[in-house]
Parts: sequence; C-alpha cells; structure tokens
Amino acid sequence: MIDKQLKREGLNMLVNVNEIRINFIRRIAVITAFFLSMGITGMNVHAHTPHDMVIAFAASPNYANDKTMFLISDGAFTGWYYDQVMRSTDGGVNWTNLANGLDHPLEYSVLRVSPKFATDQTVFAGLKGKGGVYRSTNRGDSWELYNTGLGASNKIIKKMEVAETSTGYVLFFTEGNGALFRRSNTDAQWIQVLDKTNKVAAIAISPDFATDNTLIIASDTGYLRKSTNGGADWIELGNPTGSIIYDMAIAPGASEIFLATPSFGIFYSSDGGNTFANKGTNLPNEAINNIAVSPNYAIDRTVFCTSLTQAVFKSTDGGDNWTLFNSGAVVTVQTPLLNEMTDLQVSRTYATDQTVFLPVFDGIFISKNGGSTWKQSQTRIGILTGLALSSNFNTDQKMIATTYVGRGIAISADGGTTWSTSGWPNPTGRKMNFFDSQIVKNPNGTQTIVTATNGYVGSSTNFGDSWVVRFIPRFLEIRKDLVSLTALAASPNFATDKEIYLGSRLHGLLQTKDAGKTWILQRGMPTNHPITSVAVSPNYANDRTAFATNRAGEVWRTQDGGNTFLRVGASSIIQTGWAGQRYMWVAVSPQFAVDNLVLVGTTSGIYRSTDGGTTWTKETDASVGSNAVILQVEFSPNFGVDRTIFVNVRGKGLFSANLDGAGAVTSTVNTTSSLLGNENIEFIEFNISPTYGLDSTIMGAARKNIYKSMDGGLTWAIAGYPDN
Repeated sequence: MIDKQLKREGLNMLVNVNEIRINFIRRIAVITAFFLSMGITGMNVHAHTPHDMVIAFAASPNYANDKTMFLISDGAFTGWYYDQVMRSTDGGVNWTNLANGLDHPLEYSVLRVSPKFATDQTVFAGLKGKGGVYRSTNRGDSWELYNTGLGASNKIIKKMEVAETSTGYVLFFTEGNGALFRRSNTDAQWIQVLDKTNKVAAIAISPDFATDNTLIIASDTGYLRKSTNGGADWIELGNPTGSIIYDMAIAPGASEIFLATPSFGIFYSSDGGNTFANKGTNLPNEAINNIAVSPNYAIDRTVFCTSLTQAVFKSTDGGDNWTLFNSGAVVTVQTPLLNEMTDLQVSRTYATDQTVFLPVFDGIFISKNGGSTWKQSQTRIGILTGLALSSNFNTDQKMIATTYVGRGIAISADGGTTWSTSGWPNPTGRKMNFFDSQIVKNPNGTQTIVTATNGYVGSSTNFGDSWVVRFIPRFLEIRKDLVSLTALAASPNFATDKEIYLGSRLHGLLQTKDAGKTWILQRGMPTNHPITSVAVSPNYANDRTAFATNRAGEVWRTQDGGNTFLRVGASSIIQTGWAGQRYMWVAVSPQFAVDNLVLVGTTSGIYRSTDGGTTWTKETDASVGSNAVILQVEFSPNFGVDRTIFVNVRGKGLFSANLDGAGAVTSTVNTTSSLLGNENIEFIEFNISPTYGLDSTIMGAARKNIYKSMDGGLTWAIAGYPDN
C-alpha cells in the first residue's frame, strides 16, 4: 500500500508546487484581464431581460420518451418572490410551478431525479439553510421532508448525487461541514458515511453503480478517495491536480475519470484513479467548472465541459481535443463568476435524443443535436406578477394585471375573461417588467391607477387608456442601475397629496410627494435588502403612517409622512430561515383609525400589533402562525363587519381566517387546498374586491392563469389570462 502511494505521489505530480503557483497566478491574471476588458471591476447587477436564473436542474433518465425535466428558478435575485421548483413535460416549452408541500423559507442548492423515475416518479431537492432534503414520489406534485437521521447541523446540502441500484436508488450528499451521508430507497434513515473531518466537496458516481458500487469524492483541497462498495470502504487517491476540484465525472466502466479544476483545465485517469494526466488541447486558459460524460461513452467517446466564461466545449476522442460550440449563454456578471455556469448534464438517453442541458445564471439552454446548436427555454416570459381591482368592481368588473416580460400592464373590463393592452407608452417596443399596481378611489368617485416599471412610475385616471409617466432618477451614490420596482403603495389621498411609496430591489424605499416629479430616498432604511411589501394607513391624511418590510426580516414605520422611518418589532418579530429568503408582507386594518391593527406575515407565521406597530404578538394558530411561511396577508375590505383576513401560506394554500376583537385568529379555512393539491396552483398574488361586502370576490394570480372566487374562496374557477 505504501509503495502504491509513493508511486501515485511520484507519477501524478506532473508539475511541481512552484509551477502550480505560477500557472494559477497566470490564470487569475487572464480572468482579471477578461473582466477589465469589459470595464468591470466587481459584481455588476445591471439588469438583463428576462431574469431567468437557474440555480439547480435535473432531467428525467427517460427523457427521450417523457421529455420531463425539473429546475429551480431563483426568485430572491429579483427580490419579489421565493425560489420556485418547476417541471416541464414537453422539453422546456411550458413550465409548471411545483409548490404543494414546499412550505419552507429556504434557498435551494440541488435537484436530482431517481434513476428509476419511470416507475418510482421520485425527485429530490436539497436546501442550503439547514432544511435538508425534500422528496416527491409523484413527479413533484407534492413534497415531503426526507430528513430522518439528520441532525440540525447536517441539513445544509451542498452537493447531491443519486445512483441506480438493482432495487431502486441510493442517494449521497455532502453537507455544509463536509460530512458525507447516504440513503437508499430501502433505508429508514440517513447514514453518515464520512465525518466532517473529510471535508467532502464533490461527488461523482459511476454510471454502472448498480454493478460496480463505485463512487469518488474530493475534499475541499482536492484530495480524492474512491469506494467500490458503496461508501463502506475507501481507497486513497491523493491530490493528483495540486488544486481544488470543481467537478468530476466517471465514464461507463468506472476506469476513466475526468476532473475539472480551477487552474489546470482537465485531469484524466484511464486506470480508475491510480494515475492522472492533464488534458485540455484547445481549451481556454481558464478554469473548467463543469464536466459531463456521454452515457454512450464506450462507443462515442464524447465528453462535454464548460469554462468560467465559455460554453460548451465538446470532445469526441475522450478529451484529447475540444471544440467550442456557442450555446448562447452569456456571462451576465450579476453573480460570482463560478456561479454563471450552474451545471452541465447529458441526457441519460443521449444515444437516442442527443440532448445536452446547460443550466446557467441566464437561463436553461438545451441542445438536441449533441451540442452543435442550442436554444434557450424561457421559464418566465409573460408570467403574472400582480393584480388590482377597480374600486367599483361589483358594477364595472374592471381590473388590471401586471406581467413580467409580457404584456406589461393588461386591462380587463369583464372580470378577467378578456384582456387588452393598456396605453402605457412604449416607444422602443421593448417588453417591460411590472411587479405591482394600485387603484385609488378619488373623492369625486373617479379612480387613479398607479404603477411602475424599472426606472419609471406612472398614473392613469382613465383606467389605463393613457398615462402620465415620469422617470425615476438614478441614485448614483447608491448604484448606477435603474431603480427596479418590487412593491408600491399610493396614498389613499393620491388625488390631492400625490404621494407614492416605492419599494425597490437595490435602492431601498423611495417616496414622491408630487406624483413622480421628484423623489426622496429614505436614507434611514437599508438599501442593500429588497423591499418586499409597502402599506399605507387608510387614515394617512391624519396619522401620516406607512410601513415597509424587506428581505432582511425587518419592519419599518413612518408616522410623519416619510420624513423619518424607524424600525419596529426588532426584538419581538423573530424570523426563521436562510438570511436571503426572509420575504415579508405587511397589511394595515381598514379600521386602523379605531383598532390600530397591523399584521405582518413572516417566515414563522403572522405577527400582530394593536398599537400601530409599536409592540407585536406572535399568532399561535397552527395554520397561519407557528412556522407557517406567509406569502401575503390582506384584510377584508369589509373587515369592520366580517372580521376576516386572507393569508397565503407557502406550500399550503390561501386561508380565510376570522379574528377576535384583539386581532387574534379564532378559526381558519383553507380555501385553495383543492387547487394546490390537484393542480399545484399557488397564487403569486391575490387581490380582494374593494366591494367584497357586496360581491364576495377574490382574484388570485398564478403563473399563467387568473382564478376567481365569487363566494369568499369556497369555490374557484379560471377567469382568464392576459396572453401576449
């Protein structure tokens, strides 16, 4: 054993330590030069359209026949929603949000599909923030925690791979501290294979695991170990690259291994890892971050890889020579460079369908001819982002919908059945992103629509036929980007005071007191956390009170019309979850002048204040309190009579709740359990008719349909959709 180890150390070190350092410095210089040539010295968050960030991906092993794939779309980056797990069953043409049971506030790290998906329909999702693993056994239609045997410190999932066995699957993952765990479909719980001292950072599983039981792991320093009995015992392979390892792939047969490294391209072994040689003719002089081998490798000798800035490279001679095929994926410079190329996967049915998948920060790109040409699958174009209903909805049935890279602002005069495009001026013809709108009833009975898109705010007094649009100035001392909208709230007296509070993704909270002619940046509030919700007191003319919440889990209040904002509830509103996912919502009682009631939806249920936001009490009801992840909470416009609120709980549905005189929940009813359970419909936003006391109408916006209930949520039907 000692002789073999010495042989490895002698033969594998193709370059000495000094050469390693010199070459690494050269490659860093090349990467730095790349950014400097673009005029970039750091992370630039200049917007691209559409925002379609993919942070995890997995395709069905039977893709040639079922055309099924899953991805996780990053919602945190745009600031307006949680990450979404989505499924396509038509090769990426259409996507369905899979929400049922995913009732957590955490970010995702990885998706994997069972090798026997055709029969067991099993999908796995790994979480970053001590959430562990979720499993679905029905193609993602519903999800459950899959954490038995894991301690709290073992639930940060970094890497996960799944292998086929004769009876099903075995799943391996490495957690945040570097320990390795495994669990098969017949195991009752997770089993620790290696402890955290091993610092496992990467996993590769043999395509023939069902017969050879082979997997390889790499530590955070690039030290390799191999097991040929499913992780029970390990063979030391040393550190053949002299650096860390970004990705690994084992070819069918388990004797050929490929390593993607940050400083020396690709290393290759033809003898099961005993010796390695550097490969990379025609590859760029920069890090290789993803590598994937054809399942038909024994015949086609095909390997794919990506570099930090280029994708995709293909070799048909086992990695000796490489050709770059332009995938269309670009480096957006909106995330750390290593995260731009999220993953690279080859269809398990590649011999038949020639399909390669490239999930990147800019979207999901798919090739159906072995990497020669590529097409991007869009997951967000035209999705609904918000609704607003006329103040006279029971008689005029007018409403507006905002869309993302779609119709912009769409107008309906028949309760959502048919739609027309609003008159928002768009001389360039570009598709704009709108995230929020509000309809304000004026003293003379007319109404004003207020909405905004990136860099512009507008108002309309003829229900969207024409608009007064004003540019929102750039605040260069904060950042050079346009102000990107996340939420807005207009004063209920907008017709006279012209006040709007605008929540943004990158600039904190802004306010205008002249309908957008001039803007005030609320400098007392942080600008580095997206604003998730804004609400203005219905008695604003007298109490000058407004609230804003952000992704840091903070509630801010003004009681002087925006002159000063102070944080409230800092010691009593306790959030759970990953720091970047503390999405919050604030709602003010229609009877605020009398009851001083404010509700805040958090990652750990509802908190209420009965003194205008000064002190807070946690709701204890099991449905909307406890650890419920609140997406949105709204008061019934008829609250003074019905004492009803509506609460959208992530992964569980829209609840109707009744409150007692102190604002505590006395009863709840899940109004959308059938929608969520049968169709995976979770509302991105819902809106209650301002004339709810007369028409009992609620409208809910899903990704691509608007749902209507005319009986307070007891029954639902599709109202329509503002198609492009």
